[in-house]
Amino acid sequence: MAQSDAKSGNAGGPSCKLDRVIDEYELERVAENLQEYWTREDERYSLRGLANYVNESILRTAMEREGLNPLDGEVENTYRLLTDDEVSQGVRTQAHSRLDRGGVDIDAIEGDFVSYQTVNRHLKECLGVERASTERSDSDRIDSGAQRIAALRNRTVVVTENTLDQLGSTGAIALGDPDVYVDITVTCTECGTHATVQELIDEGGCECEPTDEKS
Repeated sequence: MAQSDAKSGNAGGPSCKLDRVIDEYELERVAENLQEYWTREDERYSLRGLANYVNESILRTAMEREGLNPLDGEVENTYRLLTDDEVSQGVRTQAHSRLDRGGVDIDAIEGDFVSYQTVNRHLKECLGVERASTERSDSDRIDSGAQRIAALRNRTVVVTENTLDQLGSTGAIALGDPDVYVDITVTCTECGTHATVQELIDEGGCECEPTDEKS
């Protein structure tokens, strides 16, 4: 019965993961904002931005239900510590521990976090929302490119950690408790901009003037 309800939209239950978490965490206002934030003319959210917006709302609700009453900016920073690829494992563990001590089931919360693909399916399949294809394509390309770079960086960290562990365990090198961090930086040879690859993506590029081949 549950499966048929899930497939039938509002016939008897949530039709997708996003619908489920909206119901579970009482995020009706967040649900109402998704379409507006995705389609409005100014300061539109990317799919990744919408996913972060939903996930931060999930985390805020979970903290408030345990009486933690987070301060301004605390939820956003905690979410960053839990999910940002540039945060070390030690710092992430500390964030987990603080939430555990506060009574928050962080494993369950992280299981409820949604991806930008989930948001995309919800907008298209559940709400039937579209926006200009060129803008959606640009946003999706940025999200996809950032994900590929993050995956490569994570893989480099894992390979490095495993290699160091093997060398340390065999006595080939002296090693305590290493914390591996990979930082990819980019330098534009034209304007001299020097930034991390994520900063470059977030800022929309370097200081060079964009090339307009359509004029």
